[in-house]
Amino acid sequence: MRRVMVALGAALAAAVLLAGAANAIPDQGTPEFDAYQQGLIKNGFHLNPDTAWRVAHQACVGGIPGYIGLELAAQGVVGPGSQNRLYDVARKYACPVQ
Repeated sequence: MRRVMVALGAALAAAVLLAGAANAIPDQGTPEFDAYQQGLIKNGFHLNPDTAWRVAHQACVGGIPGYIGLELAAQGVVGPGSQNRLYDVARKYACPVQ
């Protein structure tokens, strides 16, 4: 019984500590995500919602695996410094204030 309680306590502590990172970027379909999409459009980046979410995750949390660079190039984010500008816009509109 003691082991179960210790494991449950550790799981609860981990959940509390990781709750901030889980809510670091807005989910699709929320007003915050819509405002983020509008901010991207206002700055000339027309991305589909899935790509926009991955960009926000990459900009705010970092470390997203995959071919985000190729995906962005396929959607027209090409040129010197364009990805850096996109990540700056994403940090401005999607990342929580810290």
